[in-house]
Amino acid sequence: MDSDHIFSQDIRRTILLSSYISAWGMPLTRRITTKEDFQVEVYFFPAKQDGLINRYATVGVSGKGSGANKSHNWELFMAVPSDNAGATQAEIENFMFDVMCFSLQDNVQFELGATFPETPLMPASWPARALLIDEPRAEPEFIESISVGEETVNLLWIVPIYKSEHDLIVNSGLADFDAATEKSEWSLAYPLRYPYA
Repeated sequence: MDSDHIFSQDIRRTILLSSYISAWGMPLTRRITTKEDFQVEVYFFPAKQDGLINRYATVGVSGKGSGANKSHNWELFMAVPSDNAGATQAEIENFMFDVMCFSLQDNVQFELGATFPETPLMPASWPARALLIDEPRAEPEFIESISVGEETVNLLWIVPIYKSEHDLIVNSGLADFDAATEKSEWSLAYPLRYPYA
């Protein structure tokens, strides 16, 4: 890895982490995966003393080029209860790395509002096993889009959803799913919740 690339990664990490820390406080841990000159990190932000939600976020997905040298403009985020809904920290981090690899495939339309069918890669204790890619609801607005130089990096929320919810979104649209969430007392951040549909 050449020094210019390392410097660029360091700048990107500094800017993204600064935004994450402003929103969630200091991270407790970091896990790194590396392939050739490509490095992605997952940071764990534990629930604050007065909070109920753990947060996990990547640094390094954005700026990665693939296909016709296109650059990806997103990082990934998960919000889960402070007990991780029965999953281990390692399971959630591994899952985020799996989603990251999937999101970078040239044939995958990975964007806001996209849904994906059930996957065995989801943490074993979570019955909601399909995916919705959403904006980071209930988070500070400044965290949704972060300026990194001339680039805008969007933070995409990986939301575990049930097969019935995936089917609802595919067949009827995201608005119907949103309407169902508003009628429920269960948070989208709780993977053990009952299905909305």
